[in-house]
Amino acid sequence: KSKRKKVKITSEDPTYTVLYLGNATTIQSKGEGGTDVAVSKIWGKSEMGKNGTKMKLTISSQGIRMVHVDDKARRPGHLYLLHRITYCVADPRLPKIFAWIYRHEMKHKAVMLRCHAVLVSKPEKAKAMALLLYQTSSTALAEFKRLKRRDDARHQQQQLIGEQTIPLVPLRKLLN
Repeated sequence: KSKRKKVKITSEDPTYTVLYLGNATTIQSKGEGGTDVAVSKIWGKSEMGKNGTKMKLTISSQGIRMVHVDDKARRPGHLYLLHRITYCVADPRLPKIFAWIYRHEMKHKAVMLRCHAVLVSKPEKAKAMALLLYQTSSTALAEFKRLKRRDDARHQQQQLIGEQTIPLVPLRKLLN
């Protein structure tokens, strides 16, 4: 059997209508329970999901893209890059919440971890979003490693060829 995986290519990335509740700082970048305290803060600030911004959330190979539903707002959307998302979860205590931890890069290479949370219509949708983001990041990492191995092999091959070749000397110098 072939080791290659078959990937279904779709024309559009899945988009969900969500209520963005906000974000809070966190100290844990990944692992179970890492979002619990931050999600509790966000849930409290949003008055149990009553306050929030209605947005369209798209999960793609770039990461998470969020744009405002009402185009009249003319506010820019947000792009959370895939390689900076350290963890995602469909919150077990609040099943309609999908949360992710993002590594924001500040001035002078400082890093701040923030947990972002959105409210979706059904618990199954939150679980599907978490699974999709996990699969997308796993696929992207595997592809990155594959390309890295190929580039490393090519680089080693070029070095070997370079060591075996004799430096070219012009013919007129050899004849003199």
